[in-house]
Amino acid sequence: MFIIIVISLAYLFVILGLVLEGFTYKARPHRASKPSVSNDFSFSIIINYRNEAQNLPALLQSITNLNYDYAKSEFIFINDGSTDSSLNILESFKSVDDKISIHLINRKVKSASAKKDGITQALEIAKHEHIICTDADVNLPQRWLMAYEKHYQLLPDLHFIAGPVEMTHSNNLLSQLQHSEMVALQMTTIGGFSIRQPFMCNGANMSFTKTAFKEVNGYLGNDHISSGDDIFLLEKLAAEDVLKCSYLKSQDAVVKTFPKSSWKEMIHQRVRWSQKGKSTKSTLNKLVSFQVLMMNLLFILAPFLWFLNWLNNAQFFTVLIIKIVVDVIVIFTGNRFFSNTKWPIYLLPQLVIYPIVVISIALKSLSKPSWKDRQVEL
Repeated sequence: MFIIIVISLAYLFVILGLVLEGFTYKARPHRASKPSVSNDFSFSIIINYRNEAQNLPALLQSITNLNYDYAKSEFIFINDGSTDSSLNILESFKSVDDKISIHLINRKVKSASAKKDGITQALEIAKHEHIICTDADVNLPQRWLMAYEKHYQLLPDLHFIAGPVEMTHSNNLLSQLQHSEMVALQMTTIGGFSIRQPFMCNGANMSFTKTAFKEVNGYLGNDHISSGDDIFLLEKLAAEDVLKCSYLKSQDAVVKTFPKSSWKEMIHQRVRWSQKGKSTKSTLNKLVSFQVLMMNLLFILAPFLWFLNWLNNAQFFTVLIIKIVVDVIVIFTGNRFFSNTKWPIYLLPQLVIYPIVVISIALKSLSKPSWKDRQVEL
C-alpha cells in the first residue's frame, strides 16, 4: 500500500532529520552581533505554583545551592490559589534566607491561563531585563544561572532562549519511558532551533527579555487558552525575529523534573500537553505531531494488516524496521547528551508499549482535560 510507505518514509526523514540536526546543533550568532564583554547580566526568575507543598522543599534547596551572585537575581513566586501549605513553606524560606531576593504575590485572574496571568503579573514588578521561567516541581542545577549568563554574553542580541529539561528516572519501565519521551521531545526541539524553525520549548526552562515580551504584547491573542505559556510566546518572538531565538544546549542548564507515578497520571498530563498543538500556528509542529501519531498507529496496525494479507512481507518489515531504527537512534543520541546509561535495559518494552500510549493520548484528547480540579480551556 503506497500510503503506508509514504508515512514510514516521512517519519524517517522528518523525525530523524530533526534529531540529527539537534545532535549537531551549535548556537550561531545573530547576524553581525559580537559577544558581550560586560558581565552585567541579571535575572528575574518567575515561578508559578499551585498546591506544590510536596515539591517546593526540593526546589528551594536547589535555589540555595545555586552557584551565582544572588545580588544579580530575584525569585518571584506567584500563588495560583493554593490550598495546601505551599505559601507557608515559601514564607518560612523567605524569612530564614534573607540573602536571596524573594517576592511572593497572588495571581490576579485575568485570563483562562494561570501561568500566563502569573508571568504577565510578575513582569510588572520584575527588576531585571532578562527573565527566566521555571516550575515549582523541578530541581535546578548549580550552574543554571551561570549557563544562561554565559549564553547571553555569547549572543547578547537574543530575545528568547529555550533551556533543556530532563525527566528524572528510576529503575522501572514507567519512569524510563517518560525519560525517553522527554529526550525525544528535547532532541526534536533542538532540531527546530537548528534549522531556524523553532516550534517547541518547555516552560520549565526558558528565558526571554522583558522588552521583547512587551513588543509582541505578551500573550494577547492566546490568553483564552489554558496552556501554551511556552510555545505561544516562542511563536510570537520567532515571528518577530527568529535569529534572536536560541537553544541553550548545555548540561549545566539541564532542569530536572519528575515523572508521573502512574500510567493514568502520565497519559492525563500528555493529554494536557497535546492541547497546545491544536492552536499552534507552526506547520512544523503540526507535521511532527501528525507523523508521530500516524507512525505509531501504523506500528500497532501493521501486524493485523499483515495477518489479513493487506500488507506483504516487504511492506510489513519496512514499517517495523523504520519505526524501530528511528526510535533507537532518537533515544541513543538524546541519551548521549542527557547521560542516561540505563536506557538499553528498557528499550524493547518501550518500543512496544509507547505506540499504545500515543494512541491512548490521542483518544483521550478528544475530551476536555483537567488540571488540579480545573478544566483546561482549549
